[in-house]
Amino acid sequence: MAKDDTKTNAPRIWIRVGITRDLDYFIENLSMLVSSGMSMLDAIRGIGKELRSKKMRQVGKWISDEIEAGSSLSDALLKTKLFPDHIVTLIHIGEETGKLSENLALVGVQQKKDRMFRSKLKSALMYPIFVLSLTLIVGTAIAWFILPKLALVFGQLRIELPLLTTWLIASGHFLSEWGFIAVPAFLGFVALAFYVVFYFPKTKIIGQIILFHFPGTGGLIQQVEIARFSYLLGTLLEAGLPITRALESLEEAATFPHYKKFYAYLKTSVEEGNSLQKSFAAYKKLHSLIPSPVQQVIVAGEKSGKLSESLSKINETYEANIETTTKNLTVILEPVLLVIVWLGVVGVALAVILPIYNLIGGFNADPTQRTEEEPAQENVIVPTAPEITVATSSPDVVVEPMLTLTVLENDLGYLNVRDEASTAGMVIGRVYPGESYEYTEEDVGWYRIILEDESGWVYGDYVEISETNEE
Repeated sequence: MAKDDTKTNAPRIWIRVGITRDLDYFIENLSMLVSSGMSMLDAIRGIGKELRSKKMRQVGKWISDEIEAGSSLSDALLKTKLFPDHIVTLIHIGEETGKLSENLALVGVQQKKDRMFRSKLKSALMYPIFVLSLTLIVGTAIAWFILPKLALVFGQLRIELPLLTTWLIASGHFLSEWGFIAVPAFLGFVALAFYVVFYFPKTKIIGQIILFHFPGTGGLIQQVEIARFSYLLGTLLEAGLPITRALESLEEAATFPHYKKFYAYLKTSVEEGNSLQKSFAAYKKLHSLIPSPVQQVIVAGEKSGKLSESLSKINETYEANIETTTKNLTVILEPVLLVIVWLGVVGVALAVILPIYNLIGGFNADPTQRTEEEPAQENVIVPTAPEITVATSSPDVVVEPMLTLTVLENDLGYLNVRDEASTAGMVIGRVYPGESYEYTEEDVGWYRIILEDESGWVYGDYVEISETNEE
């Protein structure tokens, strides 16, 4: 006996990822084949051969074996735990009333609508997710590969950098050294956080609450849930299911916690003998879940005995609204995303341009007030004219001093050597503080010095003149 019980255990599928399409395919084609006159067993076996997932083919074979052994379709589907309870309930009602093919057709339509609702939500979120992900990837690539090179250039200029540029260069240095570890770790953290917030069964309620209160998506979620509520409740009532059992199935099919809580309350209230009108009036902040016009239509349908027809009209209206809202949401989000991307681009551009602008401003400064090398300092050494001393002991021998200058400290850390005694001259070299050079002439504060293989002019504000006598 224990052996037989083991054989009747349904195959377990812990993760439904990748088999959702096969589940929809199974139900839709089953309703079509049964309504065409094919026997249930032959229909299931034929569909099982077409399923793509190996696990779903095992489930299909197990269901056919169960039916062949005398089990009903609803009992077999219930044991698999792959189909929502309201779908199993509809099939069970169809088996009891002799309308299995009609109810299977209803289930097929319901599956299509659920798939449509999910598709609308995903398409509304796909565009912003794609744009933000692309922006993140491009920004990371710039910081990783381009910023370290800019940091090297700005470092050689030896100028004071703006705070924004300093931060950008620091991030570039960090990525150049730790990027191969930091970037994969960051992307892994983002993916894990996204999974925990939006997909992990025990914590996805956080993501649902965020989406429900997020501007734009909150309105779309409300319309999707109202359309699902009106269609499921109307379909279950029309199939002959009691309203309390229909509300229980509705609670199980709900996706977002706010609506699941409301449906649970509604089922309890109706079980206590309250009408829908009284139940609506007693629930706080119901207008944020179901607008007042929808409540009035439901109450009117309840009073007239045509609740399922009223729910069908609500479903038709909100399905049309979902289509319009999805298009409008994309149009609304587009300028917001463009502003976010624009801010990122402007931030990087300012970080690169501001140091260059400051450098050009230094080049164009007034030479009478500020030299290109550095601003004038308070203590400026004014060179005195060198004296030529003639030896008195011998009128035939003249001792001439060697005229030299020493480069003084300055903020730049060097002086440019030019081919003319002017800031307009071409830079032909550099000299550094502490170095001494022989100079041959002076021209309005500029001194011609002798380099290794040529001569050039340096400005005299940052040099010290000295002389050395040679015998």
